Amino acid sequence: MAAGRAKTSTRRSSCATQRWSVAGSAAIFAILLLLMVDPRDAKAELGPCTTAAPTTPNVVVFVSDLGRSARWYSDKIGLLEETRSCAVERRFAHMIMMTRGRAGLTLASSGGSNLAYRDPQAICLVLDGSPAPSSGSPPVFLADPDGVSIELPAFSDTVR
Repeated sequence: MAAGRAKTSTRRSSCATQRWSVAGSAAIFAILLLLMVDPRDAKAELGPCTTAAPTTPNVVVFVSDLGRSARWYSDKIGLLEETRSCAVERRFAHMIMMTRGRAGLTLASSGGSNLAYRDPQAICLVLDGSPAPSSGSPPVFLADPDGVSIELPAFSDTVR
């Protein structure tokens, strides 16, 4: 009977050790994760922008009227249409890529549906001239026809 108790005691001890090991590993992982995350790093990645990372043509902006939005971004921001695509297999079938230097975005049609249910979109276009404000000025904020928030930080001589 003593042998049976010894096996049970060993099994309990083994389970307790495993639980402690898992808990200890999780605690160490959490501490390492906290040490790796530094809020200052997130701000540094925004560069000259304050609301969103600098936008490139890889960023998709969903719009209700593709033509109206393309004209707005061309007239107000100075972006040029690079490519236009129609991919039937995608949910948003019509897209236009617009660029100016390294800045840009891809407009995707939402088929005229109401965009009010979507999360707000915010982009930052780092431009090398007007309509971006001059160096040392605060950023300019605009809203496109669908309410997308657009930040234009001050132009810097380092932007090319």
